[in-house]
Amino acid sequence: MYFPSKKDLFFIIVFWGIILFLVGVYFVGGEPDGYQLITYDSLIGIIINVLLIGFLLWIWFGTGYLVEDGTIVIRSGPFKSTVPIDEIKKLRKTKSPFSAPALSIDRMEILYGHYKVALISPDHEEKFVAMLLEVNPRIELDEKLRE
Repeated sequence: MYFPSKKDLFFIIVFWGIILFLVGVYFVGGEPDGYQLITYDSLIGIIINVLLIGFLLWIWFGTGYLVEDGTIVIRSGPFKSTVPIDEIKKLRKTKSPFSAPALSIDRMEILYGHYKVALISPDHEEKFVAMLLEVNPRIELDEKLRE
């Protein structure tokens, strides 16, 4: 089953703010002053902006978690990793600001394998945890996830 990433206001403002800024430059931007190797209205500038906007949209719409065949497939745009559910030792809630395939600060930390960690933010967290517990009932939950 697929669980999209939870999205909070901070990430909405950051992602869409950058995208709107990059698009808005073409509507309100004037002529570049002086000599510049790459300007926003040059072919290279347009290609860079289109690639950057495409990359941000790919991450925005392509961040999610697929639970299937005893694994969690974590996707965030072009990035992909897998977590074997049988190796998960503990799940705990965190508000870690570290980089992760998550579009919310309200995250879940997965401890698995030998000292491996994955930070995710699935929407419908209770259903996600229940699916993991069906496959591996030995997963330890912190008190915030048990509520």
